[in-house]
Amino acid sequence: MPTHSGRFVTRRRGLAAAIAAASAAFTSPALAGGPLPAPIVSWTGFYAGVHGGWGWGRSEFRDPNNSPANNPFLAYYNGPLAGGQLGYNWQQGNYVLGAEIDGSWSFVKGNTSTSPLITASTNNGVGYTGLATATGRVGYASGQWLAYAKGGAAYARMELSSRFTAELTNYNRELFGAVGGVGLEVAFLRNVSAKIEYNAIFFPTETLHWVSPDTTSEIKHFVQVVKAGINVRFNGDGGLPR
Repeated sequence: MPTHSGRFVTRRRGLAAAIAAASAAFTSPALAGGPLPAPIVSWTGFYAGVHGGWGWGRSEFRDPNNSPANNPFLAYYNGPLAGGQLGYNWQQGNYVLGAEIDGSWSFVKGNTSTSPLITASTNNGVGYTGLATATGRVGYASGQWLAYAKGGAAYARMELSSRFTAELTNYNRELFGAVGGVGLEVAFLRNVSAKIEYNAIFFPTETLHWVSPDTTSEIKHFVQVVKAGINVRFNGDGGLPR
């Protein structure tokens, strides 16, 4: 028959065994049913999404008929835009390569600051009704985060209104140039991610012939855009990023 001290030792051994069993249960998700480690997010696959943002920039008009103080005269513009994007990513380790096309309805419009030839009263003077890019992307992924840079071709549809004559003259231009940018994207739901992105769009110098007076201007355009968007990935990833 165990003594009082023997029963005390037995109880201590039982308590130690219970604590050990509980610790093993908590440290073993399979036994305790606890949370599993956060899965690795895969960026590989097709994706599609929508975006909205703000654009701003300027156009420089140089013309031999202008006075030196007004050559070039500058048209500034800004405004909202909205559209969508479609792309594909391929991830190898932490590195992500991809390609993307996007298009935006644009309300980036404005007027000149130094010349009366283009004014706010002439249908906003100069602006863009559409912007689109086709780019390659290279990025670095860390879990649910992806930082990337992009570059490629850009397209814009520009509208220009002027009063060189008594009647309002309208010009619609198709512009093709180059774009570069950087962005940051985070996966926050199953196959859903949010991004913020900056683009700088450059267009080559173009010429525009005016009927009255009979002269030709050289025009340079530069546009900057900040976009925020949502992407849905179609890679079958079943994990929920933590």
